Amino acid sequence: MNRDFEIRQLLRAYRSGLMSEAAFEEEMTKIEQESAAPGQSREPGFQALGQMYRSEREAVISFLDELHATQMDAAIAFAKWAAVCRTRGLRTCLMMIAERKAYHARMIERRVHELGGMLRATSTEYGNKLVDLLANAEIAEAQKFGALASLVQEPQQAVAPIMEFAAALTNDIETKQALRLLAEDELSSAAWLHEIAAALNAAEGSAPKAPQ
Repeated sequence: MNRDFEIRQLLRAYRSGLMSEAAFEEEMTKIEQESAAPGQSREPGFQALGQMYRSEREAVISFLDELHATQMDAAIAFAKWAAVCRTRGLRTCLMMIAERKAYHARMIERRVHELGGMLRATSTEYGNKLVDLLANAEIAEAQKFGALASLVQEPQQAVAPIMEFAAALTNDIETKQALRLLAEDELSSAAWLHEIAAALNAAEGSAPKAPQ
């Protein structure tokens, strides 16, 4: 039987209530193991980013769940920052970053749904602090940019976990390629933030710290 057809049938049964979540996960794991390419391990388990999962699919859903939460937090934070930004030449770019992250969140939600998973992660404590910082019109732009830049010393660090996880995927090519494109967006945004932070710090002679 065609693998994609099997998956669609299982998703239909699960979403209609004819199959429990546990039974659905077990069947999906079996399909993933049976479809392993020659030379790949057919043993249960998939390791990524230092964690072991029952299957690649489980790892993907868990990773996307956490990524969705961080993208949503950032989308809200940058949108609120754009609303109070008074520095010429920055507001539109901040809005672009907010739209990018919101778009990423929508695509992640769609992909998790396609895999028969659910989004469970919520806003983090740091995410809430980030919103409070960026939405505060009383905090200087240089301090906001500096706080973000100091969290990740190099733009490549911001996307390293995404690229590492994508590289580990062997069955879910759809997610693998989507994460590669998402990482390119994140790299572009991080590089721009670092560039502006350096320019503003040089102009004001300040050295802002990241929020604790």
